[in-house]
Amino acid sequence: MKYISLLLLLFSLAFRFSAQFSYGGGLNLTRFFNTQTIQNQSLSMPGIHGHLEIPRSGDVTLYGRVSYLFPKANYDTLTSYVTALDNNTNPYILAVNSRFKTNYFMIEGGNRYYIGNDYDNGFAGYGGSGISVGIGQVRKAYESTDISGQYFWEQTHQIDNTEISEGRVFTLGGYLQGGLKYTIPAIGTIYSDLTLNYLLLANANNNTAASTEYLSPLFFNFTVGFKKDIY
Repeated sequence: MKYISLLLLLFSLAFRFSAQFSYGGGLNLTRFFNTQTIQNQSLSMPGIHGHLEIPRSGDVTLYGRVSYLFPKANYDTLTSYVTALDNNTNPYILAVNSRFKTNYFMIEGGNRYYIGNDYDNGFAGYGGSGISVGIGQVRKAYESTDISGQYFWEQTHQIDNTEISEGRVFTLGGYLQGGLKYTIPAIGTIYSDLTLNYLLLANANNNTAASTEYLSPLFFNFTVGFKKDIY
C-alpha cells in the first residue's frame, strides 16, 4: 500500500501545476511466460485497473496506472497433512489437498506519446515507456474437505504450526506500451493497449512466495477501458 500512496502523492503534486487531467479505468488480462514446464495451465490473470493522465503538451502526457490482478491458483495440487485439535478425534490425521494462490497489485508510470491527434481529441495511436512495480501475495489455499471428501476438517483439525502459508513477491522493471484510443466529444475516451513488461528485479520473501507460477521475466498486459477528461 505504501507504493500506491507514493504514486498518489506524486500525482497530487502534479495537479498543482496542471488544471487538466483525465481519469478512468477498466479491465485487463495479464499473461505470464513461465520458464517452468507447466502442462494444461494458462498463466493468465484477469484484473481491473485505475488510470490517470496529466498532459505535458497536446500530444505528451504523464501517465500512471494501478492494477489489481485477481487471485489465481497454481496448476499443481499438493497434499498436506492436518492433525486433530483433540487427541480423541478420529481420524487424528487427515490428508488435505492444497494449491498456491497468487494475487498482485501492479503500478506503472511514465510518459505517453500520442500520434495522429492530441490526447484529448479524436482517434489516435499512442505509445510510451516507464517503470513498473509489482507487489504479489502468495498463500497456500486448502480444500475444505480431506482428499476422500468425507471430512470437513477446518473446525476439528489444524495445519502444521511450523508451516509458512503466506508470502510476498516484489518485482521492479520497465515496460513498453502501444495502443489506440478514440475520444468522443463531451463524453470521454475509449482506449485499448498492450504492454510488454520486463523485470529487472524479482524477490520472494520465503519459499511459499517462490512457489508461485505467476512470475516470469517477461509478461504481457492487455487492457480496455474508458477515461474522462477534466478541464
